Amino acid sequence: ETLINDTSTSVMQTHPILFEQIDGTLICNMALRTRGSAGPSGLDATHWKRMCTSFRKSLISLCNALASFTRRIATEIVDPVTIEAFIACRLIPLNKNPGVRPIGVCKTVRRIIGKSILSVVKPDILSVTGAVQLCAGQNG
Repeated sequence: ETLINDTSTSVMQTHPILFEQIDGTLICNMALRTRGSAGPSGLDATHWKRMCTSFRKSLISLCNALASFTRRIATEIVDPVTIEAFIACRLIPLNKNPGVRPIGVCKTVRRIIGKSILSVVKPDILSVTGAVQLCAGQNG
């Protein structure tokens, strides 16, 4: 059995119950742990932290909606055209002699959702990678 199936003939499936633990509280906690600059939306991690600590009633609705969206993209095949604005990135050129290296800065909400998904599947990643991946599970 291989870890990665041939995606040309079959679609890799995950059990949806695995992602049921993603809720508004987890999204808020991941937003508080996120750092970095803003993507195309202009909201950086500091703005998200401020929203998580200042606007409690509205925040609950926002985090629950993000949790629902996170569960959906983690368990279903979503048409990329429908989430085009979500996956948009800002490209920054980094001068490398010789040449230029593009650095992609994605939206903060995308990083929050990514951290939420990874927090759920982290034990599985650690058990699968084991000694093969040296830094699996390291902070930072």
